[in-house]
Amino acid sequence: MKNRLLFILKYTIYWMIVFAILRFLFMAYQFGQTQHISLSDFMNIVIRGAWMDLSFTGYIILLSSVLMALLAFAHSKWLMGYFRYQTIVLLTLIITVSVSDFELYRNWGFRIDATPLLYLKTPKEALASMETYLIAILAVGIILIVVAFYQLYRKWVASTLKSSKKGKWWYTPVFIAIAGTMILPIRGGIGIAPMNSGKVYFSPNVYCNHAALNAQWNMLYSISKSGTMNKRNPDTIAKEKAYEIFDTLMRNTPDTSRVLNTTRPNIVLIMLESFSSNLIETLGGKAGVTPNFNALSEQGLLFTRMIASGDRSDKGMIAILAGFPAQPTQSVIKYPSKSMKLSTISGELVNTGYNATFYYGGDPDFANIRSFLYSAKFSRIITQDEFPRKYRNSKWGVHDEYVFNYLLNDIDTAKGPFFKMFFTLSNHEPFEIPAKPKFPGTTEVDQYLSSAYYTDSCLGDFITRARKRNWYKNTLFILISDHGHRHLGSNTIHSTNRFSIPMLWLGGALSCKPQRIDKICSQTDLSATLLNQLNMSSNGFKLAKNILNASTQPFAYYAFNNGYGFVSATDTIIYDHVSHKYIKQNGAEAKQTSEKASAYFYIYQDEFLGL
Repeated sequence: MKNRLLFILKYTIYWMIVFAILRFLFMAYQFGQTQHISLSDFMNIVIRGAWMDLSFTGYIILLSSVLMALLAFAHSKWLMGYFRYQTIVLLTLIITVSVSDFELYRNWGFRIDATPLLYLKTPKEALASMETYLIAILAVGIILIVVAFYQLYRKWVASTLKSSKKGKWWYTPVFIAIAGTMILPIRGGIGIAPMNSGKVYFSPNVYCNHAALNAQWNMLYSISKSGTMNKRNPDTIAKEKAYEIFDTLMRNTPDTSRVLNTTRPNIVLIMLESFSSNLIETLGGKAGVTPNFNALSEQGLLFTRMIASGDRSDKGMIAILAGFPAQPTQSVIKYPSKSMKLSTISGELVNTGYNATFYYGGDPDFANIRSFLYSAKFSRIITQDEFPRKYRNSKWGVHDEYVFNYLLNDIDTAKGPFFKMFFTLSNHEPFEIPAKPKFPGTTEVDQYLSSAYYTDSCLGDFITRARKRNWYKNTLFILISDHGHRHLGSNTIHSTNRFSIPMLWLGGALSCKPQRIDKICSQTDLSATLLNQLNMSSNGFKLAKNILNASTQPFAYYAFNNGYGFVSATDTIIYDHVSHKYIKQNGAEAKQTSEKASAYFYIYQDEFLGL
C-alpha cells in the first residue's frame, strides 16, 4: 500500500511539474509580450496557473486512482506496464496541444480551444499558414519534450512501483476514496462556482490572464461547450431597455442621397486578405506598402474609419455578405443550419436578376465557406481547381495575379447585371509570393509587407486594365478587407487598432466626386449601405446601418475571443465575457456608450439564437 500511495503522490507532483514547465515554455515562446510584464504579474501567473494545473491534474489522478482500485490485486509489473502506456499517451496528447498552442497563440492571440478542431476536415489549409520548416521544428519539439518528460517519469515516478506487492481487497475502497477527493482540485475548491477561466484572470493585461490558463483545460472546456451553439452570454442590460436603446441607436430619417449613377450597376466586390489600415498610407498607415490603393483612394469614396467585425476570414465574409456581426468564440459559417438562414447581398441581388459568381484561388471547403456561398445564391464558385497545377504554387492555392486575370477575362464575357466577388489569398501567412520581395528583410513583418505590396500591385494592374473595358462605365468596385492583422498595429487581441480596415468604392458607376467618409462604421454596414443605394430593401439586415445616411449614428461593434468592442465617435468600450468586466471604458460619454454596447450585444444575441 505504501508504495502505491507514494506513486499517486509522486504522480500528482509530476504532472504539476509538467504543466509548470509547459507554462514557462509558453511564456518563453511569447517572449515579445512576456518581457513587458512585472514581477508581480509573473508571480500571479505562476500561482494562479498552478491552481488551474491542479484542476486538470485532478482528472488524471482521479482516473489513475480508479484504475489503481481496479488493479488492486495486480502484480507490480502489470501496474508499471499500464501506467507506462497511460503516461506516454497522456504526454503525447498534452505536449502536442501545448506546442500547437505556442504557435497558434502567436497568430490568434487567444489560448487553444475547440477552434482548431473545426479545421480538421481541411488539414492542408489548416497548416498552410505555417512554413514547412516551422511545422518540422514544432514536430521535433513535441518529440523531444515527450521523451524528456517520460524519462523523468521513468526514473522518478515509475520506480516507486518496482517493489510493490500484490494488493489486498481493502486497497480498492482506499483508492476509490482518493479518487473521490479529486472533486476538490477539479472544482478548484469548495466554492459555489466550479473552476473556470475567469478564476485565474487577475489583470487588465489580457496576455497575463491568458498565460495563467492551462491550455489542456481550456481546450477540453471549450470542446465541452462547443456543442452548445445556442449558449447565451450573461446579459448586462434588461430586455426592455435593450430594445429601447437599440431602436434609438439604429433609427434614422429617410435619405434619398445617391452616390451612384444607376440603380443596376455591375458590382465587383474584392475582399482583400489581411489588409489592415496600418498598411495603407492614406489611412495613416506605413508608407510605400500599397501605392496603388493609395492612388485609387483619391479617385473614389474612401471610408476611413471602417472596423472589421471579427478577426478571421470566415467571420469577415459573413459580416460583409450577410451584414451579421462576428461571434466572440464561434463562427456562424461553421454551422450551415444557421448561416443558411441569413440574408445576403448576393441573395438579394440574385432575386432581382443579377448573376453571382465567387472567385477564390484556394479551397472553399475550408471553414465551410462553400456551403455558405451556395446558400448565398452564388451560381458559380471558381476555385483552385479551375487553374492548371503549375499555377497552384502557394500553400493556399493560386496566387492573386492569376485569379485577377481569370476574373477580368470572365467579366469580359459576362452578361449583366453581374455580381462578382473575389477573395484574395496571397497576403496570408506564410506570406509567400511569386515575385521579388519589396521589403527584403527576413522577419515576418517584412514578409507581410512584401505580400501586401504584391497583392496591391495585382489590384492596381487589374483596375488599370478594367478601365479600358466598355463594362467599366457601369461597374461599381468595392474594395474591403476581411479583417485586420496583428502586425504593425497593437498586438493586443482586443485593440480597436487591430480591427481597423479600409473600404473603398470606385468605378464608372460612381456619380459623386472623390471624397473621404470619416464616419465610424462596420463591415456589417456594407449590406445596408449598398442595398439602399440600389433602391432595395435592407430590412433583412437588422444589425446593419446605412453609412451614407447623414442621420445614421456612427458606431461599430467587433468581436474578439472572448469579448467585444464597441466604438462610437467619442468613446471606446471593450468588454470581456470571461471576467464579466470592462477592459476599457474611454470617452466623454463612456457610461451611456456602455449601455448602447450592451443593448446592441443583447439584440445581436437574440438574432443569433433565433437563427
